[in-house]
Amino acid sequence: MNRQLLVEYHDLFTGATPSVAACLIGVSRLDGLQGVSHLLGYLSQTSASKRDFVTDMQQIFGPSNDAFAGQVYHRTQALADRISKKLNFFHPKPVLQLFGSCFGLPAGAAGQSDADFERSMFAACLALNEAYIREQYQAMTVAQQLLPKQPLAAIALAGTFSDFELLNHRLPNIAMLQIIKSVRLFEFLEADARFEHLLRAFLQRFACATWQDFFRQLSGIIKPVTENDKPGRIAVEVPPGPDYDEACAFLRHFTLPEGQPLDMADFTSLRTTPLCEESPGTFVLEYPVLVLETLHKGLYFQFNIANRSLPKGQRETDWRSVYCDLFSEQYLLYLLLDAIFRGRDLALSGRAILEGWKLKGQSEPDYYFRHENRAVLFESKDVLVHKDAKAGHDFATYLDEVKKKFYEDEKQHPKAARQLAGNVERLLRKQLPFDTDFDPAELVIDPVLVVHDRLYNQPGLNVVVNDWFQEELAKLEQQGLPVYNVRPLIIVDVDTLLAYHEDFRDGRMVFEDVLEEYLAYLQAPAWTGISEAEDEQRQMQSIHPFALFLENYAEKRDMLGIPKEMLYQVLPIINREVED
Repeated sequence: MNRQLLVEYHDLFTGATPSVAACLIGVSRLDGLQGVSHLLGYLSQTSASKRDFVTDMQQIFGPSNDAFAGQVYHRTQALADRISKKLNFFHPKPVLQLFGSCFGLPAGAAGQSDADFERSMFAACLALNEAYIREQYQAMTVAQQLLPKQPLAAIALAGTFSDFELLNHRLPNIAMLQIIKSVRLFEFLEADARFEHLLRAFLQRFACATWQDFFRQLSGIIKPVTENDKPGRIAVEVPPGPDYDEACAFLRHFTLPEGQPLDMADFTSLRTTPLCEESPGTFVLEYPVLVLETLHKGLYFQFNIANRSLPKGQRETDWRSVYCDLFSEQYLLYLLLDAIFRGRDLALSGRAILEGWKLKGQSEPDYYFRHENRAVLFESKDVLVHKDAKAGHDFATYLDEVKKKFYEDEKQHPKAARQLAGNVERLLRKQLPFDTDFDPAELVIDPVLVVHDRLYNQPGLNVVVNDWFQEELAKLEQQGLPVYNVRPLIIVDVDTLLAYHEDFRDGRMVFEDVLEEYLAYLQAPAWTGISEAEDEQRQMQSIHPFALFLENYAEKRDMLGIPKEMLYQVLPIINREVED
């Protein structure tokens, strides 16, 4: 919603934008939650390119509001014509905030007519939009001050840092990748006797005999998302029968506890428990993308709960380290990178390097590949930005938090960008003993930062992290090292590697060649006769993430990012019957 439009709508209400609480007076909790759930389903299932203010209006106004809707339509159309921009009323973040407000309403009978209710919900959305726009405006102002040399990246990052993963998603793809990663996690835990107590505690918590049983029960809320073709509210009805109580008990692990205050910072409560029990046996899926993420992303938190329930002697003392280091990096990432690089030339995992060579206490690359005079250095970071820093109120705090994850922490310990620069230095000085048979002056080096959450695919972030990396390279250049063939740092998320690893493995694409294509795409020069629109697109693509580039690059070559072989491997495992 444009700020100018908000000003023009003030007189539709009381002469000033009312508070959310004032908008919701007379709205019952049940009606409010049902209305918001419908809007969230619509936003989740309908791409931004197919939405405008007219389709938004169709989701909230019924026939009883023809007169009011007519006023809204004509005012909005007039403004759209004046500013020549597409306008919308609804955005996932403010609507999710509206859910939190409605969840806290007292239970009771409806106190409004349908027409009054629709107008109340519309007014509440506008009030939340105004706060959201104010936050974004402030964030962009601060971002431009903090990142003066990167104005496009500053604006893009400030506009997306608090809600990127809520907006940019394809539900079937998310479901597929979440399923694959989940199966790999269960296989990892099942294969090591060390995790026997943890896995048993997890299954006991959900009253499941095997983790396949867990998956089969969870599919009851996943299928309605992946198979739904009508935007709107999605609800699951548990059918009466002998398994009714057990099925309800299972779903309540993912259900918001009634009467409990919600943690709305980065929608933490909704991410952990994305269902709402509207009535006994009726579970509403509040925001479908958050429901899908319970398949894998949510497992980290569910296992953390199970781990805390164990006696101290059986408990993992550092579950986060187990998940991030042993599983995310040493199991899942190695699996993917081995598939991409093994057999082509020198390919070594961080574990193989650590076990095979003494590196004098210095951090080894998380993965290393070299073919002829081209080397790829990988650094893996499975990190989370604190929920308060990501809430949208304070861009400076967010940027500081990102810097601690990807440059250096409070104690000036090197992180991602500095670690990659350190290994570039050691490689150019031939101080990495596992590979010294090359000419440093001729070696082309690709530094790659692997992240494990798609929220880091936001536009502009790669630009900022690469700037930190370039500062480190400049120091190496001053020391006389040949850094002229060191390519810019590229952020690659593990879901993108998972989606396309079979295409890289089978030679339909070559990883380092695609990196080169991406860099050329970022640095595309203007050409004679370029139009204003084309030049704007050329400039904007300079801040595009690798994931977006690769998706378009591969699609043009008839590759859709579906690892069919791995998908066909895991589905029978999920459906495997319990052995007697």
